[in-house]
Amino acid sequence: MTVRICVFTEPHRGADYEDQLHFVRLVEDGGFEGFFRADRYQAMSADPGLPGPTDAWLTLGALARETSRTRLGTLVTSVKPRSCISV
Repeated sequence: MTVRICVFTEPHRGADYEDQLHFVRLVEDGGFEGFFRADRYQAMSADPGLPGPTDAWLTLGALARETSRTRLGTLVTSVKPRSCISV
């Protein structure tokens, strides 16, 4: 039996792109299967979590250029608001 371990983080609580890049490199170097992040744009408490949120998919696209084998994704991805859907 093979155990695959992924890492999950909530960067909207104060991690900028450089922090996330450093973290995903540690994940890859550590042999973990994947790096997953929250997709939220808001803080979860009164503390704004500066520097503020980064877009989940845009950030993951940039991180993909810097990794070679780590699976990347979000824990949850929100559905587009109705006004954004083309019919």
